[in-house]
Amino acid sequence: MCGIAGLFETRRLIPPDPACLSAMAAAIAHRGPDDEGVHCGDHWGLANRRLAIIGVASGHQPLSNEDGRVWVTFNGEIYNHRDLRQELQAKGHRFSTASDTEVLVHLYEEVGESLVDSLRGMFAFALVDTASRRLLLARDRLGQKPLFYAISAAGAVAFASELGALRRAPGLPRRIDLQALNDYTALGYIPAPRTIYDGICKLPPASVLSVGFGDSAASLRRYWRPQFEPKTRLGFADAAAQTRELLETAVRRRLESEVPLGAFLSGGLDSTAITALMQRQVATPVQAFTIGFAEPRYDERSYAALAAAHLGVVQETQVAEPRDMGLLQDLVRHCGEPFCDASILPTALLSRFTRSRVTVALSGDGGDELFGGYQRYQVMALHRLLRGLPTSARATAARAILAVLPEGRAQRTRLVTLRRLVAALGAPPLEAYIDFQGIFSRAARAELLTATAREGSRDRLEAWKDILRQGTARDAVERCMELDTLEYLPGDVLTKVDIASMMASLEVRSPFLDHDLVDFVAALPRAYKVGLRQRKRLLTAAVGDLVPPAIARRPKRGFGVPLSEWLRGDLAGTVREMVLWQKDWDSEGFFEPAALRRIAEEHLNGQRDHSFQLWSLLCYRLWIEGVHRNAD
Repeated sequence: MCGIAGLFETRRLIPPDPACLSAMAAAIAHRGPDDEGVHCGDHWGLANRRLAIIGVASGHQPLSNEDGRVWVTFNGEIYNHRDLRQELQAKGHRFSTASDTEVLVHLYEEVGESLVDSLRGMFAFALVDTASRRLLLARDRLGQKPLFYAISAAGAVAFASELGALRRAPGLPRRIDLQALNDYTALGYIPAPRTIYDGICKLPPASVLSVGFGDSAASLRRYWRPQFEPKTRLGFADAAAQTRELLETAVRRRLESEVPLGAFLSGGLDSTAITALMQRQVATPVQAFTIGFAEPRYDERSYAALAAAHLGVVQETQVAEPRDMGLLQDLVRHCGEPFCDASILPTALLSRFTRSRVTVALSGDGGDELFGGYQRYQVMALHRLLRGLPTSARATAARAILAVLPEGRAQRTRLVTLRRLVAALGAPPLEAYIDFQGIFSRAARAELLTATAREGSRDRLEAWKDILRQGTARDAVERCMELDTLEYLPGDVLTKVDIASMMASLEVRSPFLDHDLVDFVAALPRAYKVGLRQRKRLLTAAVGDLVPPAIARRPKRGFGVPLSEWLRGDLAGTVREMVLWQKDWDSEGFFEPAALRRIAEEHLNGQRDHSFQLWSLLCYRLWIEGVHRNAD
């Protein structure tokens, strides 16, 4: 695992400033505390910060092929690097390191830009072909490793693992992208390819960007997407057995390491299954790490202890207090743009605790999107069942029910869940899904955002329609699962895990994101995964013999924090200050003062729960004051 950065001129044969590349690398030193490397050519330069996991003694980067024609800087892990190495050696390629990174330069010599099709792993890399004067940027299929880039009007390309490193490059834009701002208020994160800055992009998952010296523009292509159709004709028992085999293989691939390795264990089905499969493949007890909270509604230590005892692993537990504004400010800085998934706080604390013992940890991320673990999938299944009723009739009924239901005062209560369910059933499918999942509804955004902020922006719903038109899912519920796999998973979940873990210099590996497993499960009938009565039916059948029955049966809980209570308690002063000093942090005039004041007062007075909305605005303010206005 590493952090990468670089510069590439497409119009001028001018070498980059090594000091600039070193500054970019220094900004991501936390991603790779073990080594730093910079290499410059006549119009390009690559930088790397290395967290040494495989080929520890010999994997210095950037590295090249035998004759120095192909150079690469790499972040991630290639799990099939040994197989690829053998194939390449049989074709005459000579390796000088034990690192998985070196596979890339030799594989490129054989197949060119198609090398990504042969890679199994999580990765983001930049490769320079000095003979053809060409730059290649690539990212893994599910988007586990990030990569940001910008191409100036003068043809200069800059790229890095984090926005903070990219900002060290000269001449980058500083103008806020209004479409990105609208997307953030809708979802709580900014989906690729946009960032908060107009002119700076995220390389989308499963994508390759290619640009050469003298080219007028770069080319961008997607090399993979999950195939939900055509459906596999396989009985449920056989599907469960094959899922088990693929999961065992995915875990085994992720056990290679020259440094200590452990697992996250929350007590949920996903992390328990991964830890169980891990324990079956190693000779010594797995080190499993759990974080607990004082608030009973958010504490899962009892289930994690049950899992640990059942599996025979060595569990280490820490009780944490995630209500830490200093930690939040650090996380906002590392994100480099507004991001408001509050579970990044406990994820960061868990990562820091885990890193004190091991360097690599396996996690259960991706299980909900793959196997249908979110409650919202059941909501959409019910929505599909009621599709025979006219939308107008459902909307009228929903409004009538919502009018008599009390307002919820806190998240994770049955009342709040019921209100969201009723509201979703009263809207068309995609509108229901985006409002059920999002931060500010479309109506709330219209009230909150000023005309200045909304100018020229497009509703995220339209972008979702575009994604689905290019997708393969046909079932209404699977269309939502496909959206989550392509957008929510990389944009929110994996961003959270990457930022929180790499801030602690911890590598996190996710077996559920093995693309062989993803391809297989996507093509199975949706009823195998989720329906009105059960979520994760297939996964439960595949690993049910490995986990305690109480864990196999328990509903998903999530890795949450008590935002409602925080924002009415210790952080109430912060909320009031945010309203009072809006002109300071919102000098652009993007938010309507009356709307901000109303949602703050309603939440503080206990009339309604606006915790997600207030948290998103607080994170935006922290980004404005701590990152945007203080960029080097």
